Amino acid sequence: MKPDRRAVLVRAALNAIEAAAEARGWDAYPALLGLFDSTTHTETVGSLDVEELPIDREVWRLHTSPGVGVTLPYRIGLQAITDTLTTVKAPQLQAWVRAQIGPVVAVAFLGEGLDTSDAGRQAVTHGLPRDGVPVRALTAYDIDGRFYQMLRVRGADTTTTTILDDPSARIQATAIAASLRRLLAAARV
Repeated sequence: MKPDRRAVLVRAALNAIEAAAEARGWDAYPALLGLFDSTTHTETVGSLDVEELPIDREVWRLHTSPGVGVTLPYRIGLQAITDTLTTVKAPQLQAWVRAQIGPVVAVAFLGEGLDTSDAGRQAVTHGLPRDGVPVRALTAYDIDGRFYQMLRVRGADTTTTTILDDPSARIQATAIAASLRRLLAAARV
């Protein structure tokens, strides 16, 4: 599959993922997703198959620590998962990828609760209002090095989509982007 065609299919898959999340409503657990090329076994142009990595939901409970009064961002759980899946459990990640319909072409993270009041840093980075409204973020990296991000402010009718063919070092260094790149690299070994 050509890189330009792959970018179109990844974006379409991400749109479908976010639309399904919006239809289910808010307050869902995060999801770590693999996007797979389902056209490798046919001659016709198809689409991408999306599968959720089987992550123990208890990992996401790191986000809220009852009684402590501290809410940790979901990226902390994602980093813990990444550290496990790219080191200790890398063979399990690779076995999961091999069990899919085709090769992995992207890895995505869907999470809610990006709080736009977080000292303004995330709001400025993503061009969001600084009023404390939660945001659903769907972030992905593909095998061509493209960075994708779809953001939906809670209550909004539309999403804001960013696709960068050559993401800056600043974006690549963010916790979620770095985790996705590491997971994609480990899945492709």
